[in-house]
Amino acid sequence: MKKSSSQIKKDIITACKILSHLGLVKGFGHVSARIPDSDLFILTPRIGLELVKERELLVFNLKGEIVQGGYPPPIEAPLHTAIFNARVEVNAIARFHAPRASLFSVTDRRLEPVHNHGSFFSGGVPVFPKTDLILTQMLGEGVAAALGEKPAMLLRGNGQVTVGKTIPEAVVMAIYLEEAADMLYGALQIGKPVFLSPEESATREKETLSPIDLERAWNFFKSSIRRKSY
Repeated sequence: MKKSSSQIKKDIITACKILSHLGLVKGFGHVSARIPDSDLFILTPRIGLELVKERELLVFNLKGEIVQGGYPPPIEAPLHTAIFNARVEVNAIARFHAPRASLFSVTDRRLEPVHNHGSFFSGGVPVFPKTDLILTQMLGEGVAAALGEKPAMLLRGNGQVTVGKTIPEAVVMAIYLEEAADMLYGALQIGKPVFLSPEESATREKETLSPIDLERAWNFFKSSIRRKSY
């Protein structure tokens, strides 16, 4: 069932608080989501995600123009525009700075899966090689090209991007990406990692995030922010 703009805004605020609560953003980052049956998307403003309010959310068109909202946009808004234009199946984007995953963007060690939740990153997480902030449509298109059909990518020395068909999926991909980085980093400290094969990854991916389990994960992370006073 398609969600209304009002519900999408509520989910974006929830996503902002989850990412902040888990330490995947600390002041910087942004979240966006398409408005169904339109060429518009909602994007968080240039405000720390933990502090964003619904009334501050911005509405953009796919040309990268603000059509609603008066708050300053994030300077990397072109990243969202480019990905939405390149990936018609993507309905939500999370841009964040997970500390462990960042290590794999500045070394020659590819981030590959060693456990079930990492199965979505089979073949390795792509790295956008430039250290530039994504300030232009050309850079945004470069990020979209580097992302390809993957659910996640690393920006060299500059955080990460995850995408999903829904806001919960984009957020859970962000959480699983950092978990995959933690697992691989830990394995490297004690021995030679045993990576999931493509076949193992394909099977685990189907088992790990079925619709009912995505809802289960989203509800759990939502409950975690309710226990924190905002």
